[in-house]
Amino acid sequence: MIGIYLHLFLIACATGALIFAINFFILGGGKWYVRQYTLLLGITTFVINTSYALLAFSADTSKAVFPHFAGVLAINIFLLLEVLFVLQSLEVKRSWIIGIISFFAVYLIFDLIIYGTNETFLYIRHDGLFTGYEIQKKTHFAFHYSYIAVIAVTLFSLGVKWYKTQKIKHDKKFVLRLIWANLLLIVAAIPELSMLNRPLKYPSFSFCLCFTGVFFLWHYAVSMQAAFTPTIRNTATEVFGMIDVPIVIFDLAGVIKLFNPSAQIVLHISTREQQTIRDILQLSDVETLRLLAKAKHGEKSEWLTKTKTEGKRCRLKCFIKFDSTVEPFCVIATTELLEG
Repeated sequence: MIGIYLHLFLIACATGALIFAINFFILGGGKWYVRQYTLLLGITTFVINTSYALLAFSADTSKAVFPHFAGVLAINIFLLLEVLFVLQSLEVKRSWIIGIISFFAVYLIFDLIIYGTNETFLYIRHDGLFTGYEIQKKTHFAFHYSYIAVIAVTLFSLGVKWYKTQKIKHDKKFVLRLIWANLLLIVAAIPELSMLNRPLKYPSFSFCLCFTGVFFLWHYAVSMQAAFTPTIRNTATEVFGMIDVPIVIFDLAGVIKLFNPSAQIVLHISTREQQTIRDILQLSDVETLRLLAKAKHGEKSEWLTKTKTEGKRCRLKCFIKFDSTVEPFCVIATTELLEG
């Protein structure tokens, strides 16, 4: 029974990895390509765990090779994704990336042909409850681990080089976390390597767990990096708040959408209710219509008016923000108080 519980636990881990990956892809910060890789690694972690769980639950040992093949394929893809991620982070030339990945892709195909066949393993039904396997072809097994060793050495070498290129302490910590995460893969290989001398009852459980651990350590590393890395967006937000000039952003209907602290103080903008540009400035109906008409045509404009609350003279300058289709979608307005 313990074998069933162990593999049900793997399915739970796989589901958790997939949920975390999707959540980070949708809601996580940081660079877009990091979120993409996190999603892909979460999917491959899910496939690895569920494939080996399905192998364990296969009542027909003649069909056990199919989930085993899927698991081996997912492991290889997982490792290739990590290599590709490091190469991209190092900003290696595209031609070199294509060459390196093509080499490993060819190696992967041969690995699947040699190691992923029914001849490599003998599938055994334990106690009529779950299916395990034993090595039949040690040469096939050796070829597979030579492939894993080449990828592991490549990953470690690229990781060290990436670490050396980082200048900021936080970025160095990020790379170091990923290197430490991948050291778990060495632990993952130990149980299967021990199968050369004696058969194991649960040969796939430990390395599935290790791959899951690698993913969650990866997720932790990229989440920490995203949380503490300054971006143009949050830097711009801070600058927007620090500028000592009243700035108001409103839509093409004149409804105020955003303003900085200076505008809130000078123009007495309420945060409790939605206001329009006419609620904070003494603009006539004609002036308001002309201002909005110019905005809809993408024309910037300038107006002499007064603040609504205190009646102070001011100059309103309106600039138009366009969307990706070059259509105006909002107005960014600055207010300059005038003497007298």
